[in-house]
Amino acid sequence: MGVLEGFWIRNFKSLKQVGLGTCFPKFVYIDDETKVLPYQLDAVTLLTGNVGTGKSSALDAFSFVSDCYRHGVDFACLKRGGYDAIYSHGSKGSLSFGFHYRKKEEPEAITYALSIVCAKNKSPFIESELLAYQRGKESLPVFFLQNGVRSIRYLAPDERIGNAELTKIEFTDYKNLGLASLESHPRFPVLASLRNLFENWVLSDFTPDPARGLDLSLPRHHESQRGKNLSGLVGYVLKRYGAETNTFFQRIASLLPHVETILIDSTQTEKTRLAFKMSGIEQPIPITHLSKGTIRLFAYAILLEEHDPAPLIILEEPENGLDWLHRAQLMDSMYRTFDNSQDSPNLPEQNSQLLLTTHHSDFADSLHPSKVWVFDKNQEGFTVVERASDALVLQEMMENGQPLDSDWFSKRFETR
Repeated sequence: MGVLEGFWIRNFKSLKQVGLGTCFPKFVYIDDETKVLPYQLDAVTLLTGNVGTGKSSALDAFSFVSDCYRHGVDFACLKRGGYDAIYSHGSKGSLSFGFHYRKKEEPEAITYALSIVCAKNKSPFIESELLAYQRGKESLPVFFLQNGVRSIRYLAPDERIGNAELTKIEFTDYKNLGLASLESHPRFPVLASLRNLFENWVLSDFTPDPARGLDLSLPRHHESQRGKNLSGLVGYVLKRYGAETNTFFQRIASLLPHVETILIDSTQTEKTRLAFKMSGIEQPIPITHLSKGTIRLFAYAILLEEHDPAPLIILEEPENGLDWLHRAQLMDSMYRTFDNSQDSPNLPEQNSQLLLTTHHSDFADSLHPSKVWVFDKNQEGFTVVERASDALVLQEMMENGQPLDSDWFSKRFETR
């Protein structure tokens, strides 16, 4: 496993130029005047800010890159109304994304950058891809694709770029990512972890209604963005845990309001159904009779309690549809699972990371300011992002050893 230390987005919707964490803009895509601060993302990263400031767009950027990786550039753009619909109006340059990733317990890191352009009256295509391998402060390009020529460089740690052998391969596919077809190399094990991140991160803007058809689909690891394949996730759990399935679902039941136990009905040959034994009700009920809030908690519990979690779990406004008590319990469960070191901004030892958006100040007040990023709009209507701990008043408090208030975010940011 590894950790996503930072990412940047350029010319995507309102995100004309935004970077969070270690953005590593040494090669391309970020203007020289731009300030990029050298700190990494944590095991928990919270995005907050007023409605319409670009938080959902930041999450959709992950979904966009995932669609490019799995289905190609045309599909990713058309799904969102076309290239012009997602390109930042009035901007110049390519639509570009970058991810800085480090394998756990390894000194090496890797940066992947993708640039997409679209000529007038033409379909979008990949302008360039860059895969840079970093050891210490030295950066070595491992893979570079530009204008249809793919160059692959495999460099030993002591080699220099100028002395390395370069293999050029004519590459006429401008629509599909080279990263998706690039084979892992034993000299760069972090590459396999990066591909795992792209293939298995989970983005969930969960809505309960699509999940009510729980007993219809085939097993699939991790749920779909809006919950349509919660059924597949349950099927995966049944297959993955085997004899321990009852124990797993009993643990999930303990996290759900008024649910005493979750029963598994495998009497049918093609479908496995779950029934929920509720307090005070003799007959177990199917998921279609559960409240929307309970279904939402059920989906989040599976994501958070799974023994083999996704490398990156992205949740959009998980507080929606929950009462104050269960919102607080969900928040406590998420932070306890992912953030073992509330008092330290350093990455704790996890196999997964959590990135979430919220409009609820309690989610921010419960975290260290270094883990909270505040979204806003500038006068031109583009998104700007500030890490909460960079606010001068909070910096002064921390430098002077003053304890943060329990409602530090509410007092200083909520009215912005």
